[in-house]
Amino acid sequence: MKKQLRAKSHRLPLRRKYTILKKIKEHKRKVNRDLRRNPEKKRKPRTDRGVPNSCPFKEEILLDMEKLKQLKEREQEAKRAEILAKRKQLREAKLNGNRSLGNLETLAKDAEKRDAMFQKKNNEAAEVSKQNSDALHDNSAKAFYKEFRKVIEAADVILEVLDARDPIGTRCKTVEQAVLDAGANKRLVLLLNKADLVPKENLTQWLKYLRNELPAIAFKASTQMQSTKLGRGRNKFLKSSQPEIQTSNCLGADTLMTLLGNYARNKGIKTAIRVGVVGLPNVGKSSIINSLKRSKSCNVGAVPGVTKMMQEVALDSKIMLLDSPGIVMATGDASDTTIALRNALRIDSLEDAIAPVEVILKRTGKEYMMLQYNLSNFETTQEFLCILAKRTGQLRKGAVPDVFGAAKKILHEWNTGKIKYFTCPPETFSPTTHIAASIVADMAKEFSLDDADFNQKETHDIEQLPSVKPSTTVAIETMGFFEGKPESQDDVSMMECDDNEKVSTNGKDNETTQVKIGNSKPVVGTKDRLKKSVVFQKKSNPELLLPGNQRSNKAKRLQMKKAKKDQARREKVGEKLASDMEVAFSGLGAN
Repeated sequence: MKKQLRAKSHRLPLRRKYTILKKIKEHKRKVNRDLRRNPEKKRKPRTDRGVPNSCPFKEEILLDMEKLKQLKEREQEAKRAEILAKRKQLREAKLNGNRSLGNLETLAKDAEKRDAMFQKKNNEAAEVSKQNSDALHDNSAKAFYKEFRKVIEAADVILEVLDARDPIGTRCKTVEQAVLDAGANKRLVLLLNKADLVPKENLTQWLKYLRNELPAIAFKASTQMQSTKLGRGRNKFLKSSQPEIQTSNCLGADTLMTLLGNYARNKGIKTAIRVGVVGLPNVGKSSIINSLKRSKSCNVGAVPGVTKMMQEVALDSKIMLLDSPGIVMATGDASDTTIALRNALRIDSLEDAIAPVEVILKRTGKEYMMLQYNLSNFETTQEFLCILAKRTGQLRKGAVPDVFGAAKKILHEWNTGKIKYFTCPPETFSPTTHIAASIVADMAKEFSLDDADFNQKETHDIEQLPSVKPSTTVAIETMGFFEGKPESQDDVSMMECDDNEKVSTNGKDNETTQVKIGNSKPVVGTKDRLKKSVVFQKKSNPELLLPGNQRSNKAKRLQMKKAKKDQARREKVGEKLASDMEVAFSGLGAN
């Protein structure tokens, strides 16, 4: 007889048992939640059981139900037809309206009207921003001019830093005249920085040309990144063995020190001399001081305007260097284009970056730019920027070339030296009117420019400069002297008075000041509460004046709100007056 198998046990591990119970509980919770959210879902739909056979009027009831069903269908069809007719009518009205607007003259007038409103709005916004920026620029220009005057008054020798690529274009007659007017004992020296960006023959020609008027020397500031121990090119073997050090070391420092030593010896100066460094923004004034000091004593940057005030740097016990902020004393005729091409203006602050690029193309020529950037032929500046933007990957949304980004790239490479160019000195020397011939002769004797030691060091420094191939650079015409308009004496005295007032009015709270910002109304208040007192006027949107754009409901709400505020204010005044009168009459009754 076969043995009966035992039934499988229903015993479970507790872990599995509680897992099952947990899942059941979670499922019930979800079901109850759905029932709470949708209570109608629980009920089963009521089904039509029809008319029972026991009903005595079953046939009549069925006929009535059929007629009612047909009536509902006819009503639905009528509603549908009415809706379709309304849609058709609206569509035809819209087509008729578009046909009436399809007149070219009407469309042209409407477009001109909208364009005029848009231009007016943009002009108003540009005018406001220009007024604010002009006020800020005037304040900073006056502050920088004060620092420039301090450097001229304190220095014995002033180094005017020029760009070796265009020495005449970076010379400012106003700066030189200010140095000559400061006193008969002031001496001016021209320093051609960035000498490594031009051919050696061109640099020698410029030095010879400029020395007919003022002492001039070549210089190359150090481009090393460390904060101390900046190198100087002294070793003759650097030129052949280590070209990377040759291009980063400072060149011309020994020549400059020899020049200053000759001046101190010829003038019989036993104490220290003070040397001021002036020039246009971003010509390398602070970099020259750091190269002479062989450490980063002054902040430098690739954008103009890093130096804000005069800085004193002691080179040794005999020489004190004075760094000054770059100033642009331009006349009203000077445009942003001419200033930007001299690297005296921040590229980001340019409203139109394409205009300077157009000038660059005219000066360098189309062929040079095609070789420089490996581009195909182009006809206009816009086409050149489009091709360059596509080649460099400067694209906007929808693969649209970023023309303004490409223009800023060209300007940056023009200023930093990637686009290599140089200018040739005039064939014949024409002396300027602001420097007398006697002063030129005296300066040449005092600095001993014909000294053998000086000439040997200068020749050695020029030989160490990297050779610039003619195929990689282009000769262009100079931009001419940077004509400037000096600050008037009234402005200088006014600035000095402002300083005196700031010092003398410390601790006075009753001084009032009138301030006008942009298009806002002038506000009179104390200096301590000046920020709280300035109230700006809200500009009106000209598009709201167009017919159909008036916000009549909003205007009514604002008018009602203002009326309520006025009424509440009057009620408050009346209640206060009534309470005061009640107190007064109660006092009379008590008497």
